[in-house]
Amino acid sequence: MKLKSLVRENNSLVPVEVEITLLPGLPTIQFLGLPDQIIRESIHRIKSAIRRQGFEFPKAQQVFVNIRPNHLKKSSRGLELAVAAGILWETGELPAPVSQDNYYIYGELGLSGEVFEPEDLASDFDANENVQVLTGALSSVCCPFARRVVHELKELLQPQFHEPQMKMLSVERPQEGLDIYFNERQATVLTLAALGGHSLLLAGPAGSGKTTLAKALPALLAEPRPEEVLEIKKINKDLHNGDSLWRPVIHPHHSSTPLSLVGGGVPPMPGEISRAHRGILILDELLEFDPKVQESLREPMEEGSLRISRGSRAIRFPAVAQVIATTNLCPCGDYTPGMRSRGCRFSKFRCGSYAQRLSGPVVDRFEILHFTEHKFRHQRKDMEDDGFVTGAAILEKVEAAREWQKSQGRGGVLNSRRSLAEIEKEFDRFFFEHMFSHDFGSRRRYQATLRVARTFADLDGMEIIQGNHFDRALDITWKPFEKLKRWD
Repeated sequence: MKLKSLVRENNSLVPVEVEITLLPGLPTIQFLGLPDQIIRESIHRIKSAIRRQGFEFPKAQQVFVNIRPNHLKKSSRGLELAVAAGILWETGELPAPVSQDNYYIYGELGLSGEVFEPEDLASDFDANENVQVLTGALSSVCCPFARRVVHELKELLQPQFHEPQMKMLSVERPQEGLDIYFNERQATVLTLAALGGHSLLLAGPAGSGKTTLAKALPALLAEPRPEEVLEIKKINKDLHNGDSLWRPVIHPHHSSTPLSLVGGGVPPMPGEISRAHRGILILDELLEFDPKVQESLREPMEEGSLRISRGSRAIRFPAVAQVIATTNLCPCGDYTPGMRSRGCRFSKFRCGSYAQRLSGPVVDRFEILHFTEHKFRHQRKDMEDDGFVTGAAILEKVEAAREWQKSQGRGGVLNSRRSLAEIEKEFDRFFFEHMFSHDFGSRRRYQATLRVARTFADLDGMEIIQGNHFDRALDITWKPFEKLKRWD
């Protein structure tokens, strides 16, 4: 007797073949195919459920259960229903289904023969519309595939059919930060980060609004596309029916370990940066994070994914997350390069030593660096006369630029993820070849400048990147980084 069931692989359920045969011997069940403790414990539930439901467990016969593929360690919460049903079909106590194509059996058993649907079935099994799963009393109303439900083993002959029902999640934009007033420099930084998806490093004195800026950004992001919603739901499985969904905002504590950030374990599991996929990863107080945590950001920030190997298993997790980091540059939190604060009680040497905890290669991966100022005013309506704008006004400007991008056939493609070769085709060649000679120090600075200049051009609704766009981009992609290096 061969049938299909499901086992866990990383954060998903995958199909396996379950082969059951009877041989003379002691009446027990032997699992083959590297089962874990959960599967081995199911032996007693299966025997008790079969007998309590009025069936006979095979006498003077051993039940061998082989789970293919054989070489991978198996873990499954619902394999016991497949084994119990297979035994009853193999012994002839119940007639087997005529066809088992695209038919999976997955359910938990009680000692008296009750059958329950494991909670991970509806959320973790990616199946097409033709698939059917035989399971138990439903734990989830919504499920993207059809289910045949039995509440007890003796109901295997007449399972109840349940049509697929998609999980409904409403996409809802957060409102935090839309009522706050920002000055011109702050508004520019937020606009660029929201429209272009650029990674952002905010540095400056304590209480100058770094965290406020970071928390205001999620409300300015683009609404996730349907395919992105599926990716977000797949990684963040704690979303329930009726929940509002937006791009994820992950805010790990500075005591987090490299393992919690990038993922790992056996089997490998996604970390915080993968949970932030298609959203934002906020690293508040970057200098307080372990240096190993900082260094672990290198590959995912550049590649948009990370590959984790543990033993014989390897998996690639998505990590297309916009990284926003905030930090003070002095132990007392009041120092900014080029501006000595009266409130700083440490020497310039001590301040410089503290800032040296910033990893140079990691900082180079941030496309925008913004130094915040001591005074951060907000929520005062008279600020409009002083050139301040609200988060709502910034959102309106960004949405208009997104509509222009769509008209150019670039809707949904963030400038921070566009290739250098592609953007180089879109600037004024005469300006670049004859007037724009600059030593960027690294290819990443050059790339960041072009990408941010492209975002400035999008805000102005221009197909070709002009010289003024390069000049404005240099003010946030090159000059602040040079200022940070010199530490004068």
